[in-house]
Amino acid sequence: MAPINQPIVILLVHYGDDWIRGSERCLLDLLTHLDRTVFSPIVWCNSKILAQQVTTLDIDVSYQAFPLLLGWNAPRFDMTSFEALVSQGVSLVQYYNVKLIHSNSGAPCQWLNIVARKTNLPVVAHLHCRYPLRDRLTLGLHHISHIIAVSKPVAAQYLHDGIESARISVIANGIDPQRLNEVSPLNIRHLLNLEQQDLVMLSVGSLITRKGMDVLINALAMARRANIPAKLVIVGDGPCYDELIQQIQVLNLERHVFMLGERSDVPSLLSGGIDLCISGATEEVFGLVLAEAGLHKIPVIAPDVGGISHVVKHQQTGLLVAPQAPQQMAQAIELLYFRPDLRIAFGDAATARVQRLFLIEHHVRAVESLYLTMLTSPKHTLSWTSHWSIKAPVISIFRFAVTKIRHLLIRSER
Repeated sequence: MAPINQPIVILLVHYGDDWIRGSERCLLDLLTHLDRTVFSPIVWCNSKILAQQVTTLDIDVSYQAFPLLLGWNAPRFDMTSFEALVSQGVSLVQYYNVKLIHSNSGAPCQWLNIVARKTNLPVVAHLHCRYPLRDRLTLGLHHISHIIAVSKPVAAQYLHDGIESARISVIANGIDPQRLNEVSPLNIRHLLNLEQQDLVMLSVGSLITRKGMDVLINALAMARRANIPAKLVIVGDGPCYDELIQQIQVLNLERHVFMLGERSDVPSLLSGGIDLCISGATEEVFGLVLAEAGLHKIPVIAPDVGGISHVVKHQQTGLLVAPQAPQQMAQAIELLYFRPDLRIAFGDAATARVQRLFLIEHHVRAVESLYLTMLTSPKHTLSWTSHWSIKAPVISIFRFAVTKIRHLLIRSER
């Protein structure tokens, strides 16, 4: 891309918890590789940890709390704070002479819709998960200029709602191989005092219900009853920690499941002798860690849900099983334990697939191309008279009501 005299200022806004996980990692990698001769990024976020890491990239960052109207936490109707967010957004746009706003999650769109209309700017919503109808409506996701969906299942929600396909782009997450290759391997067997013959499986994710860590523990118990010397390493923390510990104790798996908590060295673990990467998720729109495992030649066992099948090809780069099916997962573990040749073949194919489809350079070029398209076409600019789409939310509410009525009728017939 040819340099220009004055880089275009992009305001990137992130709402999330105070950690570096999937969407935060994607934002940091985008910022690292964005062409600074063409684009000048500015970040506004509610995470201190993210703000600190952005600062190391020599990028201006503004940190503050982001309360939501009708949000997930109290207070749920704080108009004063909402108006302050709008005011701060307008101030940032004016101070930095921002030309485009990029929301790295759905939540900021609630006030960025207003900021964009006050300043006549386009807004991109980069969506890393699927939102229920209530959130799609309260966050104003039907009213922004353009949606970047990380996978087709994310895009499908908005197409079903009635948003025209021209306002949606599917851009897969990208992996930075240089960042992963710069780390020193952490020998997992040495770290946990495991035997060489053990089949070491790694799962990374928040300890929340939809990540299905309980399914993995049940699958491990079944595999071990079949005399498979499998070990499960879980990286992550969350509200389900205590009940998972209790499950491990009830199944007498204390010496076979290792809860490592929240860690920042997952790339070191992936390069330190892991045999399998495994997921029990009931909802996963992409699976960044599964792609990173592929880059390390590690085969994957995962449920066939959401966007996982786009990352993991069944019987080519790993094995896909039905969701919440520990017996199927145990059978997949058993198969790959007895077929090390298959593990090698899957790992090699996974690396080739990631290099072809999921490297950061592909992701960044696609995002930069979208930026330029939106900046050169006035139809993407928001104002009080443009892109205030009524059709999409009306269609989605109507379909939701029809579905509810149908379920009630079916229940009454029973």
